[in-house]
Amino acid sequence: MRTPTRISTVFIKRGGRLTRPLLVAALAAGLVVAGSSAAQAQSITDTDTAGDMVRIDYETEETRPTPNQVRNDVLRTNMTHGARRISIRVKYAELQRVGYGLGQSVQMVTNEGVRRNLDVFVEQGDWAGSVGMWRGRDGGEVRCAIRHSIDYTNNVIAISFPRQCVSSPRWVKFRVLGYRYGESGGYLDDALRDGPLSLSENYAQSRRVYRAS
Repeated sequence: MRTPTRISTVFIKRGGRLTRPLLVAALAAGLVVAGSSAAQAQSITDTDTAGDMVRIDYETEETRPTPNQVRNDVLRTNMTHGARRISIRVKYAELQRVGYGLGQSVQMVTNEGVRRNLDVFVEQGDWAGSVGMWRGRDGGEVRCAIRHSIDYTNNVIAISFPRQCVSSPRWVKFRVLGYRYGESGGYLDDALRDGPLSLSENYAQSRRVYRAS
């Protein structure tokens, strides 16, 4: 069974083989709001600047901008809060079935204070990927009928799940991270932030996405 990655700031390499991303540092307290508030929004779209990926060294945990990296560079994120399902659709500059693997992490918080971490894992030999959801506080797995797809032709990773998996929220906020593994470092893109990410910064958070009437 998978363990939750949550949204992490560092990738770890063990025994010379790259493993799935693990939590090293928790998200900082406080909110970084992306965009202005919107009343009764059902779906919002955030466009991300191209060429704003960063590379994290596995040994030193240092980061540096990598503007020439294309693979897994987020271009656009669509977040929809429907009457029955919640969905996140992320458009990338390029997705490929090469390398050690890639992934997508989503952290959610609702008006009820419910927190969920949703992770898509993609590894060599499993390019269709797998998906899981965990509680944000204790990391316990949440049984949820999650749907996911990875479109390598159109460079899109899409996830959706029933609203009841996060209780019965009036609104949801999201943090979204796209990443891939490298030989000696990982490549990250904060999907809701324009410009390279610094480890001293929190991942950007969306504005409220309200339930469809």
